[in-house]
Amino acid sequence: TDDPRGSRGGAATRNYGISTSVYAVGRYETKMKAPGFVLKMAMGVGAEKMASSLVDAVKPRCGDAKAVADFKDLMVQALPDGCKKNTELCFATGGGKLGLSVNGKSRGSVASKPLCKAFCGVYTDKNAVCKLADVEDA
Repeated sequence: TDDPRGSRGGAATRNYGISTSVYAVGRYETKMKAPGFVLKMAMGVGAEKMASSLVDAVKPRCGDAKAVADFKDLMVQALPDGCKKNTELCFATGGGKLGLSVNGKSRGSVASKPLCKAFCGVYTDKNAVCKLADVEDA
């Protein structure tokens, strides 16, 4: 599945944070210990703007230019009406592919270990776009 939480609750929240005033982000671990991220939109933005924002954060961390381009295409195609307020974007990084689901519906994936690592880095490396706070398992 492309939802890192599995079937709504299959994984525990490990960290959360507010990336910008545009969305909040939660980091999850799947049962296989693969990290996943859920972005909950706090306001609406267009598909192109959201895709470009994530690609701009991923690109300097990833040497796989084709995968980055494919990721942007996937984002734009997955959001035909843009990202409305309260939209959930779920990103799973297991199995060497970056999977995307929107509001619980799988929208596809891009097979690239470097892309998965780069996407994780956007929220976890020393240059992360926000600091994630640890939370206890529920």
